[in-house]
Amino acid sequence: MVSESKETWFLDIVEKLDDFCKRVDEKIEKEQQQMKACKKKTELETKLAQEMKLNNELNERLSELSRRGSELERVCATFESHLTIADSDRNRLDNAKETYQLAKELTGIRWDFSAPPNVAKGYIKSEARKLLQPIELDFSNGADSGALWSLLQSTAAPGWPFATDKENRPLNEADKIKQVV
Repeated sequence: MVSESKETWFLDIVEKLDDFCKRVDEKIEKEQQQMKACKKKTELETKLAQEMKLNNELNERLSELSRRGSELERVCATFESHLTIADSDRNRLDNAKETYQLAKELTGIRWDFSAPPNVAKGYIKSEARKLLQPIELDFSNGADSGALWSLLQSTAAPGWPFATDKENRPLNEADKIKQVV
């Protein structure tokens, strides 16, 4: 019986020791979970602090850009109020518009202003013949205004007298003098 009492006592101690180890393991696990949660919280707080700092910097930049934008709008408004066309320039512009409209109506030419500067591009509109004739003359390759006038004559009205036709051309001063002599 003595040996049984020793075993019971021993088993009792082992059982208590196992319970104690189990409680210690639970506490360690709980502490580790708390440490993980605390570490995660610290990481999130650090990220939040960085985001807040970035947010403040961006807000400062935004306010600076808004200030600059307001200043630019004020400067633009000042420039716009000072921009005017002089009367002589307005008259020249009006005369050029009238000349362009008159030439457009008389010749039927419609220009394509998106063409390169050395290319005359567009079309000739002949209402009498119900015809649209495309134009594209490259002046860098030897085309001249004579080619344009020739194309205009053949498109608009083939029966028109042309400046190179001696019999249909109006007389200039030199020709009048020759006729008198």
